[in-house]
Amino acid sequence: MAGAGNESCATDRSAPVRRPAGPSAGTRHGALRTEESVEAVLLTGDVSQDESEASYHLAAETLAALGVPVHWIAGNHDDRAAMARVFAGYDFLRPLETLALGGWTFIGVDSCVSGQDGGRIGDAELERLRQRLDAAGEGPAVVVLHHHPLAVGTPLLDDCMLAQASPFWQAATAAEALKLVICGHVHGEHSIAYRGKTLEVGPATCFQWRRGACDIEIDDRRGYRLFDFAADGYSVRTVFV
Repeated sequence: MAGAGNESCATDRSAPVRRPAGPSAGTRHGALRTEESVEAVLLTGDVSQDESEASYHLAAETLAALGVPVHWIAGNHDDRAAMARVFAGYDFLRPLETLALGGWTFIGVDSCVSGQDGGRIGDAELERLRQRLDAAGEGPAVVVLHHHPLAVGTPLLDDCMLAQASPFWQAATAAEALKLVICGHVHGEHSIAYRGKTLEVGPATCFQWRRGACDIEIDDRRGYRLFDFAADGYSVRTVFV
């Protein structure tokens, strides 16, 4: 696969996935196009700041240059309805529900609450997650959501992480097939092991928050994470451009 972003698998805004084998948006996506065997991009939300349909058209037209499917979830800065309405007009843009790719099953989870920076997974969404994990079948599974379900040590972001994360982790740890959780939201890269699972947090394509910050401190870099998935595991590296 190829990158996750805003925030994850390439960035909080996009992440590529592939099988083993102050720049502008054009520069960032040009860098991603040079990667070999990119099969898909995971877009982990916060695609827009003004929630306008024009912003989603701009994102779609930029992402089209990658020439691969882009599987998206919404972030707390997105208008989900506008995002879905615009992205439905582009065949390569697909809402992430359940995706089989590279021998792995990717499951999208909605962690956003309208009008709030912090996240929460409602009872109905949590039950859908359990059902999708049960139906994943053989092979490893990945959950993709916007908000980070573990603190990353940056108070500015940990104040608006996934609230009441315990039910999520109960569902996650009960699913033997689930190996990996991917999120965005943090504007920074992190890899955290927890209860037999790994949380991979992707950087943003706009800027990063300085690690450990309690107030506004910007790390002026843009990036994404590149994942290689295999039957026996995965590897990941971060690319800043």
